[in-house]
Amino acid sequence: MDYQEFYKVLFTPLVKQYGELDNETLTSIIGFSAGGPVSLSTNKKQNLFVTCELATYPEQQLSSEGIRYELYSVGQFPAEWCSVVFTAIGNLSLNKQLGDRHTIDISDLMSGSDTIDAVQLRLFSQTSINNQPYGLYEVSPHKPV
Repeated sequence: MDYQEFYKVLFTPLVKQYGELDNETLTSIIGFSAGGPVSLSTNKKQNLFVTCELATYPEQQLSSEGIRYELYSVGQFPAEWCSVVFTAIGNLSLNKQLGDRHTIDISDLMSGSDTIDAVQLRLFSQTSINNQPYGLYEVSPHKPV
């Protein structure tokens, strides 16, 4: 299965819920594997940003649900914020096991009085591709109880 087909299958639940993704992808000259930001697919009408490379890295630790995964946010954050935070979480996923309802401190990433100190991952979907489990986690502001 090629890259485009892989992501078409992985993103199917997201597309069903929020609509088609835009044709362009936000990428950097320096890619994630070389220390740059993650690439993001978008649905600008929904203010949706989803990573589109993390699940393909064999270095990514399986989540606590036993899947490789991508991260997304809808209606919450601007593109720059998603790029910075998703890149940090992507790097973390190469060394630590993350998963559903995990809270991640991001207080050192952003500055300003209206910044969010932590985000929480929520499992949105799971998909089998070539008999391997993959999924999508929504990243949202953590609201302490």
